[in-house]
Amino acid sequence: MAKNFIIEQLKNEFKGKVSFSRDSLLSFYRQYDPDLNDSTFRWRLYYLKAKKIITPISQDLFTLIYKPDFKPEPGDFERRIFTKIEKQFTGLKQCIWSTQAITEFMLHIPGKYITILQVEREALEPVFEFLKDQNLGKVYIQPEEKEIERYIFETDQSIILQSLISKAPTQKVGKVTTVTIEKMIVDLFSDKNLLIAFQGSELVHIINNAYQRYSINFTTLFHYARRRGKEIDIKRFLSEKTDIPNNIFNDKG
Repeated sequence: MAKNFIIEQLKNEFKGKVSFSRDSLLSFYRQYDPDLNDSTFRWRLYYLKAKKIITPISQDLFTLIYKPDFKPEPGDFERRIFTKIEKQFTGLKQCIWSTQAITEFMLHIPGKYITILQVEREALEPVFEFLKDQNLGKVYIQPEEKEIERYIFETDQSIILQSLISKAPTQKVGKVTTVTIEKMIVDLFSDKNLLIAFQGSELVHIINNAYQRYSINFTTLFHYARRRGKEIDIKRFLSEKTDIPNNIFNDKG
């Protein structure tokens, strides 16, 4: 049976649904191919995702609603820092982003932004000492609550140096490794003291807007939250406070 015909039937079958499961998609295909095996089905899933016919929401849920990936463009300051670190510490894993990337989702825009640089834990001290000598701005290494309250948001160019959690979801935008939307949401939820300007009703507003505008893989989000010890808390928060459909939080992925 022609591939295009099947795809049109698929679109009609799941049209209007916020999401549908892998099992329901398998059942749909087996109407036309009762002997369809799992290996062939995985290739069909790959094709549908590659052609942007379906978008994964989690390991087991998909949608026909296309949303672009979140690709925050690093500013000149972030690119400069990233390049200096890359040259000085060859092969070091790092992730850099500015809280300015959050403003497109916000209702109340803050007056100042901070740059967050995360590197492998064993490199924190060497990178800290290196950055202090570069005269790029005030550098804080894993600041405590009092330090955050007293200094960070009073400084024009603050660089926050943190440990990069292993397997954190990052992405390349141009030549710079930066946050994904999944990482940004979990970090906003987890780093409440550092990112105090983005909490409360503002955080709900940010997450709802992010969900409406961009593709979010919740399996990736929850795996990262688990590594930060926040999986249960963030699932409860998203379920109770945001507009994200609750079936996502019960997904086996």
